[in-house]
Amino acid sequence: MNSERTETVPGAGARSRAVLVVGAGRSGTSALTRGVQALGVELGDQLRAATGKNPTGFFEDRDLLRIGKEVRARLGLRTASVALVPDHAWRETDLADLRKETVEVVSQRLGRAPIWGFKYSQTLRFLPFWEDALREAQVDPCYVLALRNPLSVARSRAKLDKRRGVQEKSDLEWLVAVVPYLRRMAAHPSVLVDFDLLMAEPERQLRRVAAGLRLPVDEAVDASLEAYVASFLKEEMRHTVFDDSALDQAERLNTLTRDAYRWLRRLATDELGLESQEFWQEWSRIEARVADLAPVLEHLDRVEEELRPLGWSLRTWLRQIATRMPRPARR
Repeated sequence: MNSERTETVPGAGARSRAVLVVGAGRSGTSALTRGVQALGVELGDQLRAATGKNPTGFFEDRDLLRIGKEVRARLGLRTASVALVPDHAWRETDLADLRKETVEVVSQRLGRAPIWGFKYSQTLRFLPFWEDALREAQVDPCYVLALRNPLSVARSRAKLDKRRGVQEKSDLEWLVAVVPYLRRMAAHPSVLVDFDLLMAEPERQLRRVAAGLRLPVDEAVDASLEAYVASFLKEEMRHTVFDDSALDQAERLNTLTRDAYRWLRRLATDELGLESQEFWQEWSRIEARVADLAPVLEHLDRVEEELRPLGWSLRTWLRQIATRMPRPARR
């Protein structure tokens, strides 16, 4: 861990701490958030209900989730947008009322616990907002980044949305969700967890989280971890597993996404630490290449926005034709 970070251990007079579970969508953030809850992190009692998209639960606070989506909307972005957020947007977009509402939610509910947490898959994408809001709420943030092989991320996306599950599209969403503000995240206590390792050795990975974030572990936490492993985490939560050779063999995989994932995986396996100069030297190169893509990513968003009404009209037209076509006679 970075020696320049200020870490706060719960105790008398300690500030509230927030554990933010972040990562690209379909990276196992929900399963990891439930694991963080097993470590004694309070998630509150206003959680989003489970759906077919995530039958075991999202573990997202409804108020903070709504605020996060409104931040995205005011920045002019959609869920599937890949445009980067320029620095001037944070200065020019009016987010003051949303920061105030975040402070109220924290102070009235979540912040009453010495260690609480929340998860929203696009938190890291909009990290400057959350940093400012938590600073106003006098909360010390720390982070758990869910990491997953981008080939698996695309396959998982495709089950929900075939367009977003296209490897090229999924890779761009992965990049803009993870790369731009990872350096800001790493200025605070942070732990990276690979989803495949979480499935293979859940207790060990969660104890890594507890040690990295200095979360207290007692007999109650031990029992909670045992219950998480025995009753919650199931192999059917994961439908694909790819080894390292698959990354090189996948012709449609964005090489920049592949490289970024591999460097982050070295952190998730403790081969390197966040203080590694080798890592940050390579990450600077990745950051620069993503920044260079800004005009292209913005153009892609504009094109998708222009095509959305056409796509809806075409689907509607095809459905209308299908309902009017005579059914073939039975033989």
